[in-house]
Amino acid sequence: MFDGVSQRLTTWATTLGAGAVVFTGDAPQDGTLAARLSLLGILPFPPPRTLTRAPLRFRLRYLVTCPSTTPEAQTLLGRLLVSALQEPELQVELGDIAPEWWSALGWPPQPAFWLLVPVSVPLAEPTAPLAREHLLSVQTSGRAWRRGTVTDARGQPVDGARVQLDGAPEPLYTDASGHFELAARPEDTLQVASVVDGQVREVRVQPPGRDVRWLVQVPPPE
Repeated sequence: MFDGVSQRLTTWATTLGAGAVVFTGDAPQDGTLAARLSLLGILPFPPPRTLTRAPLRFRLRYLVTCPSTTPEAQTLLGRLLVSALQEPELQVELGDIAPEWWSALGWPPQPAFWLLVPVSVPLAEPTAPLAREHLLSVQTSGRAWRRGTVTDARGQPVDGARVQLDGAPEPLYTDASGHFELAARPEDTLQVASVVDGQVREVRVQPPGRDVRWLVQVPPPE
């Protein structure tokens, strides 16, 4: 993983004119124009928002210097800086380098900048094993969708009759044609109430056969 980043940075620096790229140790002493990229930190990097499994991400923090005081070395450092500022995937941090860094590295203070390189490690999508047994059982309640009609003693449809199964939380009401629809079991009892000639009449009926329309007749007032 780190080798891939080093190879990428080596190609980048040599394309800009570096005769050598040093990641550890001292620069060549034969006068070769070198770029030194010292890995001095690993920083967090938030993962992207994605519908698939997000990759592991972090950033490598390099201190970029050209360990020479020649004009050519300063020119190379400038080319590296300008190029890094134009790379959308790279991030540059400018400012004075703390003296503690130079003391820890054993180098004299020199022109430098921080280069942050993102690293992304894709993760394989987990695959669920095939189920060897049926884990899902389906049970039916025995209810069937039923249609019915409420009429009066003369066979005329009753509009607005209240229709409710025993135990049901809310009643239904017939439409202008006296029709209603509901889900019922064979053992359910249907309560139907309607106003006939100013009096409330109620009737309780059991459902007919499964494929038979539910016909309910409200009796006349006594």
